[in-house]
Amino acid sequence: MSLTFTVGAELDPISQPSSLVTSVMYAGASTDYNPLHYDPDFAGQVSPTGAPIAHGMYSMGLVSRMLTAAAGGPERVADLQVRFSKPWPLGTTATFTGTVTEVTGGLATVEVTGTAEDGQTILSGVGHVRV
Repeated sequence: MSLTFTVGAELDPISQPSSLVTSVMYAGASTDYNPLHYDPDFAGQVSPTGAPIAHGMYSMGLVSRMLTAAAGGPERVADLQVRFSKPWPLGTTATFTGTVTEVTGGLATVEVTGTAEDGQTILSGVGHVRV
């Protein structure tokens, strides 16, 4: 559903679990087969969580889905930039939100955030939508 982009408007959030299934599916789609995302033995040696973590680009893809839904189609999303700040452990749910902070020159600026179920920010960034 398309959103009316005015300053302060909030996009419909997306809450998504991460799991071994989503991680393996994303690995297949992206061809990123880093065992950090699916192998508990390997991840136990190298992961900051001591266990497998979701692909960062999977979380960015969810933010892109949120922006696209709010904009009414992918052709209206001009760009998206995010910073990954914490790993997203498999087996947990993250929520992705967006708030319009500026509308000027035919573009709406949307601040986006991904928050893990423990309250930690896993990503933050800015997207621009053509209005």
